[in-house]
Amino acid sequence: MRLFPQGVTVVTTQAREGMRGITVSSFTSVSLNPPLILVSIAKESDLHDVFVNAASFAVNFLAEDQKSVSDLFAGRVASKDKFSEMKVHSGITGSLIIDRARAVVECKVWSVYEGGDHSIIVGEVVNAKGMSDRRPLVYHMQQYTTTERVEQPAPPSDIIW
Repeated sequence: MRLFPQGVTVVTTQAREGMRGITVSSFTSVSLNPPLILVSIAKESDLHDVFVNAASFAVNFLAEDQKSVSDLFAGRVASKDKFSEMKVHSGITGSLIIDRARAVVECKVWSVYEGGDHSIIVGEVVNAKGMSDRRPLVYHMQQYTTTERVEQPAPPSDIIW
């Protein structure tokens, strides 16, 4: 799967234990009506049970200059209080929004499914907003990268259905 470039996200929630967050590369849109997305959390993660039992969560889309944020929430950097390392604020669900992220999608948990060694958490989108036009942080071939700026929109598809 490292051959497939993916946007880097940090999923956050406000749990009984306090503020929690984890870097997640398994994020995708599921449905437009109702608006559903999914994240996938490894069962061996220390935060697995926190997110599986959460009522809501936020997916923060990181920008190209937020590699350190991704590393922090991926556990690559030791920190007693990850949220003290940056500015955050509570969204409408109470989940945490990372300031300077490109965008955020706030969700209430719709359903949780078994997915092998991961749990698939489907969230119903209750709020979504873009916050920056900085380029996205992308993970590809086990390295951080970004996208090129597009000067003009892509041409219409030549595929006829």
